[in-house]
Amino acid sequence: MKIVYVLLLAFLASWPVKASELADTLRTTSKPAIRHAFAEYDEEILYYGKRNDYYSVRIYKKDGTLFRLDSYSLLPKTLPNGLSLDSLSRIIHHGPTKIMYPSGQLYLSCEYKQNLLHGPFMVFYEDGSIKRREFYRSGRLTKSQCFTTEGVQQKCEPYYQAAKFLGKPQDLQTYLKKQLGTVLDGDRVRNLTATLTINEIGQIIRVNVDVRAFSLAPQQVTAIQAYMQQTIRNMPEWTPEKLNWQPAVNDGRPIASTCVLSVFRFQGDMQFRLSYQM
Repeated sequence: MKIVYVLLLAFLASWPVKASELADTLRTTSKPAIRHAFAEYDEEILYYGKRNDYYSVRIYKKDGTLFRLDSYSLLPKTLPNGLSLDSLSRIIHHGPTKIMYPSGQLYLSCEYKQNLLHGPFMVFYEDGSIKRREFYRSGRLTKSQCFTTEGVQQKCEPYYQAAKFLGKPQDLQTYLKKQLGTVLDGDRVRNLTATLTINEIGQIIRVNVDVRAFSLAPQQVTAIQAYMQQTIRNMPEWTPEKLNWQPAVNDGRPIASTCVLSVFRFQGDMQFRLSYQM
């Protein structure tokens, strides 16, 4: 069985409505339904439950065709353990999600329970035949079957596969130590975090750097950011004539994704950590 994290599905995460915008809407309205018109799509938010604490968000194409349905619940402002939640943290996936092909035919159908996939997870070909049939229990995949367009069962690859660094971790650590060891002194500069955008063929197309530092002038921080960007872009090819990154894959298609590279000192030794996002 495979553990499924909250942000497992890139396609499920890449919907047009921003969570922060939804949070603002929920803070400022008590209407049973709200509609917004945008340049490329229309949005409808429906409220239900005794306290309007359940919501469904429907995204329509401009011709009125339903493109996506997501369901949410709103947690209380204060949890039983006493933890207070802000507006954004209170919103969780809960209930059905559906995504359509441009034609309007159902592409994907699944259920969330308390922010975790729970129950059937179905993916369809555009002619309506089943492409993938899975079952989740509290975020854990318990059953998986995949089929060809002719209905023949075939090997199932994970629906979403995160990007992957193809070099040896020890080689990368040695390189980072050599390039950043004098910059990351552990005193004035405590932590360097680079957010890498990796495109569909494994190229780094954007690098944003955050510097956690004390007693540094703004121009010094800017210089450190530029230096780390250069360090990442000048990284050698660890395998000759191959890019250093394997792109993320969503339903069999390579997609752009984000890698967060954190460089820090632990007990005096410089270390790094890679994490991947949709």
